[in-house]
Amino acid sequence: MENDHQFLLSLLNDESEQSAALAMSALLEESDHGALEEDLRFLQETPDKRLRKRVHQLQSTISLRRRRPAFSRMLHGAFPLPGEGGEVSGLIDGLIRTHLLWFDNDSGETLKKHWEKFLALSKKYSPDSLEEIAFYMRKKKFRCTHKDELEPENFCLGSVLADKLGADFMLCALAVELFRHWNRDENYDIHITQAAEKDFILVDTQGNILVPANDWDYIPFEQQYRFEFWEDPALLRYAAMMLFICAASTDSFRYVFTVGSCLADHPEEPDPIAGLPYPYGKKEEGAP
Repeated sequence: MENDHQFLLSLLNDESEQSAALAMSALLEESDHGALEEDLRFLQETPDKRLRKRVHQLQSTISLRRRRPAFSRMLHGAFPLPGEGGEVSGLIDGLIRTHLLWFDNDSGETLKKHWEKFLALSKKYSPDSLEEIAFYMRKKKFRCTHKDELEPENFCLGSVLADKLGADFMLCALAVELFRHWNRDENYDIHITQAAEKDFILVDTQGNILVPANDWDYIPFEQQYRFEFWEDPALLRYAAMMLFICAASTDSFRYVFTVGSCLADHPEEPDPIAGLPYPYGKKEEGAP
């Protein structure tokens, strides 16, 4: 078995794409992924560009397969889940996992550190009300993209934190988590919802409204509206769906299956994506 393992690793650098793909498939079928990952770590900095690319593809696929079941449970309401390597809220953990569906070479630990820095920088203001959130996010120049702008960066936590630019629902998520971090009043809360014109907005328990897409316009309570609030799992499904649309609109086969497999997977179904091709699904019996 050890000789077979080493032979398959040697085929990763084969000039034939088909041979390399078959080797990758066979390696992924091995039961001991720990030994494989150790070998891949040894090869990941090889100066050979072709081999390095295929090694990174294998590492990405193993990581995706490991993350997918946990993320699928989050999409279907299994909250909260602990973060890997540190504690963050369920929503932020989910947004980090969503980011890694697209930018799979990024580090989850690095993304957590970016989030923790975002929280730390807000300490001077400690925004714990809708009006204070409006002031802080405006001061820090967080801006919404147009609702029809389909760029994956707009839906990925790390990019939004770095560029201070993102889809309105992403900025709402940041604002809600910022509020949750600083708020100590159990009788006061804020929620994410949608306005009649479909913009994502924030509403507090007193009926005040905050519109991120309109330069964080704070609208004091005037009359009571009825809203349906977005819960965290629904927000994560929406983020994943937007990434799926990005992938489909650019004919990106890799991301269609990467993101689509998480959306299609369901904890109550044994294997709803068994028919997906390698390296994202299982090999059919009799297939080469």
